[in-house]
Amino acid sequence: MTPEQLDAEFPLGPDSFPQPGVPAGRLEKFTWSTSRVFPGTVRDCWIYVPAQYDAAKPACVLVVQDGEAHWQPERRWRIPTILDNLIHQQAIPVTIGIFINPGVIPASVAGAAAHINRSFEYDSLGDRYARFLTEEILPEVGRRYPLAPDGNSRAIMGGSSGAKCAFNVAWERPDAFARVLSIVGSYTPMRGADTLAPLIRITEPKPLRVFLESGARDFKIFCGDWWSANQAMLAALEYAGYEVKHAWAKHAGHDDYHGSMIFPDALRWLWRDYPKPIQAGVNSQQALARLTVPGQHWELVAGEYMSATALTAGPAGDVFVFSAYEKSVYRVADDGAAVKYAEGFDTVQSLSCGAGGKLYACQPAARNVLACDQSGRTETWLADIAAHSVAFAANGSAYVTDPVNRCVWLVTTTGERRVVAKDFGQPAGVALWSDGSQLIVTDELGWVAHLFSILPDGGLAHGAPYFPLHRPGDETTGPTAGGLAVSRHGWVIFATELGLKVSDRNGLIAGILYPKRGKRVDGVALGGPGQDWLYATDDRCVYRRKINNPESLWC
Repeated sequence: MTPEQLDAEFPLGPDSFPQPGVPAGRLEKFTWSTSRVFPGTVRDCWIYVPAQYDAAKPACVLVVQDGEAHWQPERRWRIPTILDNLIHQQAIPVTIGIFINPGVIPASVAGAAAHINRSFEYDSLGDRYARFLTEEILPEVGRRYPLAPDGNSRAIMGGSSGAKCAFNVAWERPDAFARVLSIVGSYTPMRGADTLAPLIRITEPKPLRVFLESGARDFKIFCGDWWSANQAMLAALEYAGYEVKHAWAKHAGHDDYHGSMIFPDALRWLWRDYPKPIQAGVNSQQALARLTVPGQHWELVAGEYMSATALTAGPAGDVFVFSAYEKSVYRVADDGAAVKYAEGFDTVQSLSCGAGGKLYACQPAARNVLACDQSGRTETWLADIAAHSVAFAANGSAYVTDPVNRCVWLVTTTGERRVVAKDFGQPAGVALWSDGSQLIVTDELGWVAHLFSILPDGGLAHGAPYFPLHRPGDETTGPTAGGLAVSRHGWVIFATELGLKVSDRNGLIAGILYPKRGKRVDGVALGGPGQDWLYATDDRCVYRRKINNPESLWC
């Protein structure tokens, strides 16, 4: 279609034009050239200040990627004019607009072209761009104009890669941005954005409201199919119970026409019923909905411990945690508080519960494993192995992971030891399946966990990378932390750099939980008599959450 035909098919409404009696806001330009997140970049930014702005009342925020293209009056977007009209109508709150261009790294050689940083900034996954906004741009604008500090009062938008960037910022930091407008979003395999829809399906829902726009004539190129990718995002968001709305058009392509036409109504929808908080996961169909309990959230386990790393639970549901600061082990009491259980430990990698109610502490630096009885007395149980973790079978024998020698040891009740698996990655966490027939071993170097069959003599066979631990796209975080816990029904929870990953019995990751956003999860345990408390550590604190313990997560 020609531009004239597209203008006719997607006409701008009255909100896109100056209206009589509507006071106009103003634009202020500034240049940002001191970024720590994107060092070496220079970019122009503009602040839209509405006529109704009152310095005594922190304003809501709208951040716009590819900023200059969206405020220029000769383009169809005309966002400052639309903000003027909608604020005057009280259809949206008083809002400061922040229009940000992608960064440019100036050429260091005369006559050479500058380096455009747009794809790296916009298409990459992870929290880098979110940190750029929250640590640099928002404080700079907030220094001039007081801004609302909460995500419920902030919206972010963009087109194409800028739309993917906008969604990713809110996904990483829902506490900073809760309202997202995506125009012809690039949810395609350029830098891993095609992993977002599958990730949405398995991650516990976040308090986000998302508006998606695309059309049947959007890009279909070597990087993917934009039209189907946007539909996949919509299906994933609906499945997970998000507040989501879409606008599709048969003749809409990868351009400004349809998006700019629907933009005023999209803003109205994003800000409807403000300041009412956005709800997360309403009517979610996720497997996690069978595990989590409505209204039950993560709580901090109280106590006088100063740090928390290794974590385990015993057969009766008792939970134990190691504090490196005090060199002590704490037990979580019935009232939910951590109480000192035993002291005098050096650094402990992991804890395990074994036969006779003893607690076992792996100390790889000292090349031993300590056994601690219920009176707090400790003795060396295993020496000369840099053990990472131990798991005890019903007959009292134990499986010990040894990342230094890249193997798994079997230690019998008589003290005999032999290697039963070797030469894969760096074996870390270890646990028996609920029926004792198989052994699960995590790998410090990989994004999988292995499953072995246990032979009658205690040996291992048929090892396979059974659990894929879902590394999304271009994430730069390290591999799994190693901790794991097995439900009595056979589903497994892994503690990783990217949260608690819940696997069903088929080995598929059915859900991801975050005890605290942005924090590595070191340990995990299922506590309580019915395994109805989920515990996690982040190297400093212990968190717990009431859960269901369903027989199956498959749904």
